[in-house]
Amino acid sequence: MVHKLRPGLLILLGGLLMSLLAACMASATPTPVAVSPTSTPLPTGPEFGVIVISTDLAVGVNRVVFGLVDRDGMPVRATGGRADVQAAIFIAGQEAAEVRHSATAQFMRWPVGSQGVFTANLKLDTAGFWRLRVSMASEDRGQVEAVGAFQVKELSDTPSIGDRAPASITPTLSGVEDVATITSSPVPDPDLYRLSVHQALDAGKPLVVVFATPAFCVTATCGPQVEVVSQLKERFQDQANFIHVEVFENPHLIEAGRPAGGFVPAVLEWNLPTEPWTFVLDRAGRVQAKFEAFTTVEELEDALQKVLDSQP
Repeated sequence: MVHKLRPGLLILLGGLLMSLLAACMASATPTPVAVSPTSTPLPTGPEFGVIVISTDLAVGVNRVVFGLVDRDGMPVRATGGRADVQAAIFIAGQEAAEVRHSATAQFMRWPVGSQGVFTANLKLDTAGFWRLRVSMASEDRGQVEAVGAFQVKELSDTPSIGDRAPASITPTLSGVEDVATITSSPVPDPDLYRLSVHQALDAGKPLVVVFATPAFCVTATCGPQVEVVSQLKERFQDQANFIHVEVFENPHLIEAGRPAGGFVPAVLEWNLPTEPWTFVLDRAGRVQAKFEAFTTVEELEDALQKVLDSQP
């Protein structure tokens, strides 16, 4: 029997996964272990490893986010910020995984600190278990080869590319006295709370919507992600609508350092397993691009511009 985690647990799980990667990247040099000259050396793992961060990969084209670390948990950086990747599926009865797609991954620096992750758009054509092989020239490690594993589902849990987005009723400034009751952003942009998602879908404009909780984000990327959407709004506010949906209800009500309320209904309606998530919708309300975890203003601008260019 397969048990599906509640969205709240999945949000925490996704956040902890990214936090683990961040912790690995920031960890100090490990304490050496003394080994007797006459003892048998313990087996060691691969010198380098791939940590796939994306949690909602399904058949089709996916933005795959991953990190690369050595066996001591230290980050491995690519010369020029690029790495070659191969996605291969494990097929029953075959000894080796079958390569289905190759691409170039780009290094994306996180908004805080000097660390970051790699992203690559990969066409994953079959559900099942896959292997991600990464090959790159490192700034200080020479040629690096590493592998990681991930699962691909038949259907995405979140709205798929081409799907109509759920017409969620989300909190707005209308009817509230204090913006802090609908967002945990320390310096909220009022423009991001003018419209509910359902209102924006009826407006006949493209929509960029970000689900994030700036004050309670495990990875500390939610606040910067909302800021990125606000920056994009400044450039395209006459051509598209922009919304931030706070993950928690009543984020101003705190117990033991966490919001006392549950998740806003939209988190369940969009079936979000982690946060932050950012979606780009066309004027018909169909998903044209989606980004799990932090994404740059350049990536979002490129996705939005494609939507604008495709409009009649």
